[in-house]
Amino acid sequence: MLNGIHPPRPDWYEEFYTSIMERSMKTYEAKVTKYKSQLFTNLRGTVETVLEIGIGTGPNLKYYANGSSVYVFGIDPNQKMEKYAHTAAAAAGLPPTNFTFKQVVAEALPVNDASVNVVVETLVLCSVKDVELGLKGI
Repeated sequence: MLNGIHPPRPDWYEEFYTSIMERSMKTYEAKVTKYKSQLFTNLRGTVETVLEIGIGTGPNLKYYANGSSVYVFGIDPNQKMEKYAHTAAAAAGLPPTNFTFKQVVAEALPVNDASVNVVVETLVLCSVKDVELGLKGI
């Protein structure tokens, strides 16, 4: 399903896009950090498993991933986001054993029903081809 919804692009394009996202989102993140802190504060230490759809470079991890008390399953159609997401997970204090990145689309979630406590999606639905299908999986 991945290739049908997110057709493969050349590696150079995916890497370029990822590096642009990593750099350009810093200004945005600085502007919304107060709001994200308020939004995600209740997740810290209260949930066991988080699915983040469209994890990208992992900017949300610092708000809810706090050490070994949470397991985060991050998905993104761009495989090049993985190294950045792992770096963000480590910076947030998340042990490597508590973070998994999968290259998939929101329309084909690779998790079982009721297997996560919380689903996080920020700035992603605009890039989901079939939003209704993507939301049904939640």
